[in-house]
Amino acid sequence: MALPLAPTLPRLLPRTAAARRLPPLVRIALCAGLALGTLTAAPPSRAQARQQAQSQRDYDIPAGPLGSVLNQFAQGAGVELSAASALTQGKHSPGLHGRYSVQDGFLQIVQGQGLQVLRGPSGAYSLRAAPPSSLNRADVSTLAPVTVKAQRENPYGPVSGLVARRSATATKTDTPILEAPQTISVITRGQVEMQGAQTVNQALGYTSGVLPAFGGTDSRYDVVMARGGLFVRQYLDGIVLPFSAYSVAVPQFDPYMLERIEVLQGPSSGLFGQTSPGGILNMVSRRPQADPRHELWLQGGNLDAGKLALDSTGPLDADEKLLYRITGLVKSSDGVADHSNEKRTLIAPSFTWRPSADTSLTLLSHYQRDRVIPQYQGLPASGTLRYNPNGTLPRTRFAGEPSYERMDREQYAVGYAFEHRLDDIWSVRQNLRYTSVDIDARGTPGYALAADGRSLSRVATQGLGKGSILGIDTQAQAPFATGALNHTLIMGLDYVKQRDDYRFASAPAPSIDLYDPVYNVAIPDLIPRLSTLQTMRQTGLYMQDQARAGGWVFTAGGRFDRSEAETTDRMNQTGTPRRDEAFTGRLGVNYVFDTGIAPYASYSTSFEPVGGTDYAGKPFEPMKGKQVEVGVKYQPEGSETLLTLSAFQLTQENMLTPDNTPGRASFNTQAGEVKSRGINIEARAELRDGTDIIGAYAYTRSEITKANPSAAGLSLEGLPLPRVPRHMASLWINHEFGAAFLNGLSVGAGVRYIGANYADSPATIRLPGNTLWDAGVHYDLGRAGTQLSGYKLSLTASNLTDRNYVNYCLNELQCFYGQGRTVLLGLRKQW
Repeated sequence: MALPLAPTLPRLLPRTAAARRLPPLVRIALCAGLALGTLTAAPPSRAQARQQAQSQRDYDIPAGPLGSVLNQFAQGAGVELSAASALTQGKHSPGLHGRYSVQDGFLQIVQGQGLQVLRGPSGAYSLRAAPPSSLNRADVSTLAPVTVKAQRENPYGPVSGLVARRSATATKTDTPILEAPQTISVITRGQVEMQGAQTVNQALGYTSGVLPAFGGTDSRYDVVMARGGLFVRQYLDGIVLPFSAYSVAVPQFDPYMLERIEVLQGPSSGLFGQTSPGGILNMVSRRPQADPRHELWLQGGNLDAGKLALDSTGPLDADEKLLYRITGLVKSSDGVADHSNEKRTLIAPSFTWRPSADTSLTLLSHYQRDRVIPQYQGLPASGTLRYNPNGTLPRTRFAGEPSYERMDREQYAVGYAFEHRLDDIWSVRQNLRYTSVDIDARGTPGYALAADGRSLSRVATQGLGKGSILGIDTQAQAPFATGALNHTLIMGLDYVKQRDDYRFASAPAPSIDLYDPVYNVAIPDLIPRLSTLQTMRQTGLYMQDQARAGGWVFTAGGRFDRSEAETTDRMNQTGTPRRDEAFTGRLGVNYVFDTGIAPYASYSTSFEPVGGTDYAGKPFEPMKGKQVEVGVKYQPEGSETLLTLSAFQLTQENMLTPDNTPGRASFNTQAGEVKSRGINIEARAELRDGTDIIGAYAYTRSEITKANPSAAGLSLEGLPLPRVPRHMASLWINHEFGAAFLNGLSVGAGVRYIGANYADSPATIRLPGNTLWDAGVHYDLGRAGTQLSGYKLSLTASNLTDRNYVNYCLNELQCFYGQGRTVLLGLRKQW
């Protein structure tokens, strides 16, 4: 078996007259590439290839099996390597730490192993058994040409560094990001660890056009918006997660159990069925790997934060047909608000069985338990966002009742990913998962502020939610050719069954003096207010063809869905059935130049069922979304750079708006419409001098273009959607030092800007813009001595300047402070 190989050296666009005749949007991407120092004048010659082989880079490869270490080095060096597995079987390497050229790096890794690495005239490398007399620096020499295979990133597996090249989220096939006709962002494990993100929301903080729906303050959930304030539907490994307008039974996933976090922006129902036009958030689980790797991670920080995490993977047999992975953690932390805290226990075992090269079955599971006294404490705008004669309320103020408030969540999931190649053309896949969430959420929010500006009337609430969802997605894929076109055809049938049981109760609670709070008050018995059971079934049949001819890539897909749902009101003994059908799709075209520049355009649609009926008792039609997007991507072959520039216009129709017909004041009609327009720019680059850059900018305009006035004569028409900043920008720069006394040290800093926006639909609560700073310092202790090989220190901080700001409001009585400074110190051992 050949070792996986690293990408070939870049082949970039020469500066010719033809290049100057490219469209303006393409030239913009070229200029951005020049600014990052990644654009070269011509394909490298053999002399340049030799020069690259002699140039030095910093490496930090932990000890492990020899084959794994060689593979990681080849990927990091950007060269191709082939080897028979028999040469590396049973051999161990201490890893590689320090600054090396390609020749010296290979020599160091194979030293004492009885092996040599030989470079052919083409620049490709080959591992061979070394004769006794050749175990010296001449081990890397010129050899006759060898046949090698190209390294290809697995879209379900790890990414080395910050820049992904492939994804399966945008097309449900293994597709280069350059060929996806929509904006897609991939947040890798490397980025999560570099920035110290503790939630998925935090991990998305440097993603263009993406914003936490509740300002990121509510750490109990990860709810995301994109494309102008539109919610994004969440998936795990391509299977939809529990969702409901009636319940709190929503899961949350710790970033430690995830390999990638991918956001596909814009309508995506053509592949995924009923979704919001904002797009989808697909989280990819860590999966078993053939290369044995293990990790222990101890972390602590301010707010009494502590975490112990474990990750271990590798083969269970000599033939590597059985692989395992187990990931788990325990962690706890206090919140910014007094009395608040969070505790989590997680275990995620998975197994892969590969009986042959044509068949693979991976079992995926996890169990998670959360115990939270929420720091999500709503305070009046008077005293936080606005002046209050009693003074400013501190962000540590707990407005609820600590002896009563809590959120207990228990969630688990079991499923599998199966793949089998039937012949040289057809292969089949099936992904299945059952997810269950059980939540007990209790709170005491305020509903009225007295004239003195300090006494807050409260109501005690309890929501009990039990949700489950079964998702099955079966696919058949075939590559074939028709004349000059090479096709990748995928046909699929998926099925979703969801059950959501929700009970809600409330009662008036004692008021609180926000400026002199007294706690441990008695909470009265609650009165049941709501008891609903919602069941939903969705069946979808879809087809997509990706046709390629030269640099052209044409993507065309369509899907038909049938959705059936019934909501039972157990208190009133009524049931509301509904049935929806919809056809959605996507058309896209890309042209991928040899230089890695890929302009594209696409049109896509979505649908999302709406509960309730109009005045005549007619069920509402699904909301529909449609989007036109144009853009250009730039990712030169062999480089670690990805630039994306896109512009979009999105329309959402059939939105609910008040029925202004006389006598129908309490009813709605579907005359509402929203439009969003914007530009997204995102850049990710790992430069050869050890500098990493993540940059993003988003300009967004949203507008309610159709809306009826309410009974009071107020209309939202012409206003923006809530929580849609006109401007958002972020920049993260990290540098790894190579000097002897700093070898192994990397330092990063980031800045995030969220522009001013309105918190409420009538646009009466204006949130000012905010700028936040983050930082991270990492040190590889193995660089200081081999006895510390595999040990790494990390120090990360978010909101470094401890800025005090309000980042979200529900209404005049419920505004929420942003997260204060969070500092975490970690020690990891990897082997």
